[in-house]
Amino acid sequence: MTAIYVIFGFMGIFYGSAILYFAFGWFKRWYHDVLGWHRPDDSGQSYDGASFHAHCKYCGKEITQDSQGNWY
Repeated sequence: MTAIYVIFGFMGIFYGSAILYFAFGWFKRWYHDVLGWHRPDDSGQSYDGASFHAHCKYCGKEITQDSQGNWY
């Protein structure tokens, strides 16, 4: 039973910090550099008829939005 509490504890920390990353940009080192998640900047997005394009808010890399709404 203790193992279940430990697993749920780690999941809570992981998802809680992911929410803080998306809301405030905290934990960039883990979510941006390790998992490769990107956030579009506020300068605008372009649409080429098939997908949206923007630049990453943190690294400046050109990113594309997939059909699920994720930026890569």
